[in-house]
Amino acid sequence: MCVYMSEYVRTTIKLREDILQRLKKEAGKKGISELINRILEERLIKRRSLFGTMPKVDTSDIRDHEDRV
Repeated sequence: MCVYMSEYVRTTIKLREDILQRLKKEAGKKGISELINRILEERLIKRRSLFGTMPKVDTSDIRDHEDRV
């Protein structure tokens, strides 16, 4: 069960200049906080599932157990 708080807290973060410019380009000056919140929410809260965490592997070379006998 996820609990979302609607109250915001002011904080200061240090961003590299290129990251800040990218955020401004995507969200505009007034939307940076919302974009950062959305990115962090997706990364920290929504990705709690373990499904999809293993790298994809090629199964074409897997042999049947009868091939070993």
